[in-house]
Amino acid sequence: MAARGPDDAPVRGLPWLLTALLGGSALAAPYTVKKGDTLYRLARSVGLTVAQLQALNGLTGVDVKIGQVLELPGPPVPSPATLPPGTPLPAPVPSDRAAVQVSRPGCCVGARWTPDSAQLSVLDQPPGGAVGLYRLPADGSAPAGMYDRAPALVSPDGAYALEPRGPSAAVAQRLTDGARALVPTSGGGAVWSPQGRLAWPTFGTTSRSDWVPLTVFVTSPFSAGAMPVRLPTLYGGRLIGWLDATTLLLTGRLTRSEARRAVLKLDVPSQTMQVLARGSFLSGVQPSPDGRRVVYRVTLDTPGHNGMFMVDTGTAAVTPLPVFGSARWQDAGHLLLIPFEPGQPRQRLVQLDVESGGVAPLLAFQDKVAHDDWQVAPDGRRVVYLSQTARTLHVLTLPVPEIPALPAVPKSIPPPLQASPPSPTPSPGPALPPAPAPP
Repeated sequence: MAARGPDDAPVRGLPWLLTALLGGSALAAPYTVKKGDTLYRLARSVGLTVAQLQALNGLTGVDVKIGQVLELPGPPVPSPATLPPGTPLPAPVPSDRAAVQVSRPGCCVGARWTPDSAQLSVLDQPPGGAVGLYRLPADGSAPAGMYDRAPALVSPDGAYALEPRGPSAAVAQRLTDGARALVPTSGGGAVWSPQGRLAWPTFGTTSRSDWVPLTVFVTSPFSAGAMPVRLPTLYGGRLIGWLDATTLLLTGRLTRSEARRAVLKLDVPSQTMQVLARGSFLSGVQPSPDGRRVVYRVTLDTPGHNGMFMVDTGTAAVTPLPVFGSARWQDAGHLLLIPFEPGQPRQRLVQLDVESGGVAPLLAFQDKVAHDDWQVAPDGRRVVYLSQTARTLHVLTLPVPEIPALPAVPKSIPPPLQASPPSPTPSPGPALPPAPAPP
């Protein structure tokens, strides 16, 4: 039964909140501690404080052991399926595309857009201020930061929030009318559906990090008498999000004996799962806004099965993409990608039309994005990124692309390594044309 949350003060500095902001499939990856590593050195290498790295991994001390697996924010894993060498960079960013600095130095990581695309929500503790969620105007105007609320996991549409009350309890809030309910989770990795259903992962223990049991619970916290429902256990996986009101997207192995992880959709009412795709190492798994497609990367697999792919969640048809890199959905029909191009002084942003396969260059960043930390505004018109050079948040307004006439993406293929015979080798696709000349 739904219950009112306690009146004690919110817990500060929580592992779950940094996990929610940094531990998503696109922003963090497992790292195995090596000889000579220290928590301080690892934290500096990824632009975090020791306290933030401790919070992200649920650590209370500063000692790490060789072989210990930690979650570290980081860039995409290299893959053979990169763009052809020597692909020219676009022309310099036009003056009207200059990035706008919106945060002070050292703040912040894991910025999230507000539903109206006008502001950014960040976890911060400004000098003399409290730890909490602050809002930054996306146009860089003053004030530099406005306190919004205590640390909480807020749904993308801004309708729901989850505030921690301890290591195994949190208060769910419906922000439209103030309804509150106590749920048995600290909030780490939890995801809200647009209809107000809450799903959260729990993890077991094992000697191998890729065999860690994952069990997801789902509840409707604002429905009278609703109890958490336990879903089938997976191994070595993650809860990604909701595809629709009743379907979850996850990764993992169905059994410990499976060699490769799978991208899976799970129907909550029937608790049935469907394998959409497979790969040895899956990363960058993201559903489209309408839930019809999922983009993902496969690396460290057998020759011919590495690359970047898109899978249809209805038919499980897999399409190789002509660009390998870091991706975010701009809308249901377009992907924005930062191609992986080693050795280039700057990074660039391109747009992929998922229907036609056309690729259009948009702009070149003035420097590089730190730790794959970038997000697209809900209206698809701007991006925010963490500058690798300045360690500040910057906002770029996107130009309207002119899609060139390029050969279409190869036709859909069977999901890689899901059926025999194996899938064809994905094509790296055509070279990208240079960006249009500045006005």
